[in-house]
Amino acid sequence: MVEDTQASNVPFIVLACFTLLLSLFTTNHALADNKPAQLSAENVLVLYKFNDDHSKQIADYYAQQRKVPKSQVVAVNIKGSPSSLSKKQFKGIYSQLKPKLTDNIKVILMTWHAPYRVECMSITSAFAFGFDKKYCSHKTNIERGCKATATSPYYNAESATLWQQNSPFKLSMMLSGTSVHEAKKVIDNGIAADNSFPKAQAYLIRTNDANRSSRWSIFERFAELWGDRKDINVNYIDAKFSATRSALKNKDDVMFYHTGMVSVPHINTNTYLPGAIAEHLTSTGGAGIGEHGQMKAFRWLEAGVTGSYGAVVEPCNYPAKFPNPQVLIPSYRDGKTLVEAYWKSVQQPGEGLFIGEPLARPWGQEH
Repeated sequence: MVEDTQASNVPFIVLACFTLLLSLFTTNHALADNKPAQLSAENVLVLYKFNDDHSKQIADYYAQQRKVPKSQVVAVNIKGSPSSLSKKQFKGIYSQLKPKLTDNIKVILMTWHAPYRVECMSITSAFAFGFDKKYCSHKTNIERGCKATATSPYYNAESATLWQQNSPFKLSMMLSGTSVHEAKKVIDNGIAADNSFPKAQAYLIRTNDANRSSRWSIFERFAELWGDRKDINVNYIDAKFSATRSALKNKDDVMFYHTGMVSVPHINTNTYLPGAIAEHLTSTGGAGIGEHGQMKAFRWLEAGVTGSYGAVVEPCNYPAKFPNPQVLIPSYRDGKTLVEAYWKSVQQPGEGLFIGEPLARPWGQEH
């Protein structure tokens, strides 16, 4: 993780995030009498890899459990499990899928864990926006250094944006596991989350890893603003000088866990509520599913979390390239699905991979 001093401009971040939070609350209030349609299985296109039994089993189970129409479960021809696709390969796949990408389809779900990149973009962002190097830090192979990327048109946007005719983007997510059983557990957690209205805990941690804690001022300010309102208790933990307090251990009712470390210890000791979201800011959390290198986002799913996020190429520690809980938590609590709330919360998602069960909706319809 390369340190970037611009990413730690605390006054700007605090002011910007405070403005975003107020905007979110007023937007939700304004839309209360005119809510857009809600995402459902009818809006999901499920992709699996041709001749890949692991991928096909996950796709079939998801479609069965979520009642996705059979016509919206589609094979794509990807040979083997390369980490990355070329622009040409991706465009070939995308063009073949175009007849399926109707206005009704709002979410693309991939049931594999590789490939996870399209050259310099994450594959979830490539499917969301189409391949476009404006969403990459480096437009050429010779560029170096920390750079911002283009902003997502869905960042902190009104929910109605997704339902506009000829919407310029689709939300996209990856769902897989080291085994089919692991993936099925994530699907079951997502379904169990629906309309559960939990009493939940959110943990926003400034760890003793300074470079990976660049979101700390956002965390601190949001905890002050939110408190324990609306069934979610937001806990900000400042562990700048404490390795012991930098990670949760034996905690119950965890719905949100946002942190920054190379590897987060003790995640399997906590109890995560159905629909829980967690991620750690680091360089390559989204780069694969294996145990090598930095901790991968898939470890969160294995621990019982329903959605996570990680970078597939070096993002530097720009807060804008990682989820912002000031947008995520209010949106999720307002009744949005996991995929909607998560995508809304990342300003520059071009290099980040969204994984999990997209339709989980803990705060959906009242009982």
